[in-house]
Amino acid sequence: MRNYIIHIFTVTISILIVQTLTGQIEFLKQPYDYGVISSNNQYVDIPIKNTSDKKVFIFRADVDAKKFQVHYSSKTIFPDSTVYVRVMYQPTKKGSFSEKIPIHFSCYNEPKSIKITGFVEEVKSSRIACPSFSQESVDNAIAFQFKVKVIDQETKEPIDKAKVLMIKNGLVAQNLQTKRNGMATQKVDLGFYYFVTNKEGYLTEEFPKYINRKSDYMVIELRKNPNIEKIEDKTTTEITPEEQQEEENTTEEEVILNLEEDTIKEVVAKIPKEEIPKTPYIEKYPEFPLAKYKPNNIVFLIDVSASMKYTGKLDLLKASMIEMTKLLRDVDNITIVTYASSTQVAMKTTSANNKDSIISTIENLQAGGMTAGGKGLKMAYSELCQSFIAHGNNEIIMATDGDFNSGKENVYKLAKKYNAKGAKISVIGIKNRKHNEENMKKLSLSGGGNYMKIDTFEDAKKGLVEEVKMNSKL
Repeated sequence: MRNYIIHIFTVTISILIVQTLTGQIEFLKQPYDYGVISSNNQYVDIPIKNTSDKKVFIFRADVDAKKFQVHYSSKTIFPDSTVYVRVMYQPTKKGSFSEKIPIHFSCYNEPKSIKITGFVEEVKSSRIACPSFSQESVDNAIAFQFKVKVIDQETKEPIDKAKVLMIKNGLVAQNLQTKRNGMATQKVDLGFYYFVTNKEGYLTEEFPKYINRKSDYMVIELRKNPNIEKIEDKTTTEITPEEQQEEENTTEEEVILNLEEDTIKEVVAKIPKEEIPKTPYIEKYPEFPLAKYKPNNIVFLIDVSASMKYTGKLDLLKASMIEMTKLLRDVDNITIVTYASSTQVAMKTTSANNKDSIISTIENLQAGGMTAGGKGLKMAYSELCQSFIAHGNNEIIMATDGDFNSGKENVYKLAKKYNAKGAKISVIGIKNRKHNEENMKKLSLSGGGNYMKIDTFEDAKKGLVEEVKMNSKL
């Protein structure tokens, strides 16, 4: 029996565009990055749209039958209509994979190739048939009605007014609140989300999940917070009618204070305008005042290896980076360098007054490949030096979920060298394991920076903000 994936793999679809001869076929732009896929969702449905005024026919897909099963919702694509190609990939080994599927159309001399990449975590020795479209009705819409129910883990009773955040690419895409029956319903786009669910008196629950029309219902169980129960018992006492009346009554002392305030206003109103003191200076950045914090030159060194896709790590990092971007001022600069199998500058040095552009770059970061941290660090220092701010906070913030391959580079020696020149490095551990912390702490210590850990959405919102404030304080 051939092996096939039964537990988890990540699928990313990218399209290689070829020249159109007659007719026009589009692979619709939608979230092809399926993130973590469970055993009940082992295939990918690829929508194909005919934007011409003529029929287009799908002839065939050139695939290895040992690896793929392919089904079509229809092989005839009418003008301005959409069909789906369903592809089930059946790997034989763990690890990352990259495959191309050439599809032949009547409107092209050459096939269009679909590139499928992913990561296999577990395979088992049995084969399941890919479900055909004849077994179900086909819905071409990307958006669908999603339902979530939040219940008490112990009693299984529904929880009213629980908040469910659906985070996508670091931003809150949906903010749901349950009703008395514990249910919340919302029309959402299919894709990979990081869920954060909380309710006062309960422990917050966080996890990533891919949702689509087949997985459109979810039950989330919350555990009571044992440290809050006693406090809640004390705060549920109702106010008596006597206490309510006492709160409504105004004391003589309060009346006198109110009269004094009115008198002050009258006196101020009679003062000639030229005698009224000038309005004091209003700080443009009250949360990050220029008078208290140095300008920042920050280079993010981001691990975008395949492992960052799992357990919502990249989403947490994006959320943290976006929160920090919102804080920064016009005098602050950001650069983004990514590393996986190769290193690249994802965003050249950009002033923080271009927040929309920075946030868009952060949202579009994608993970995949192996880890080559040494080359990435060298490139990050090069970028940092090019935009160096005299008397500013010049800092690399490296974000990773574990060990990195330093290659030929001695990263600790490199960090010490640049720290002596006023360029520090701090390291963020994103849901990393404890055995990786030693190297992260060693690197940040060598580079004169700090080590911080991000495990939750709450950590993400505060971690980087606090780090930048601490290092740039005058």
